[in-house]
Amino acid sequence: MQIELQKDTSQKIEKASKILGIKEKELIDRALLLYLDSISKYIELKKEFKDWDELSDEALTNFEKSL
Repeated sequence: MQIELQKDTSQKIEKASKILGIKEKELIDRALLLYLDSISKYIELKKEFKDWDELSDEALTNFEKSL
């Protein structure tokens, strides 16, 4: 896969890879994995909020029926 980066992003990657002593490709791979892990946790949290919302709607409906 080939991806074109903005010039300033590419420069930051180059600088960081030199400082860390790793190849640019490895730095990009690590950064993407970290970002994707963060996104998956966000998606899980969003799903949990949706589940809680549905559960609270169901509980409210059941409470109203019991009145």
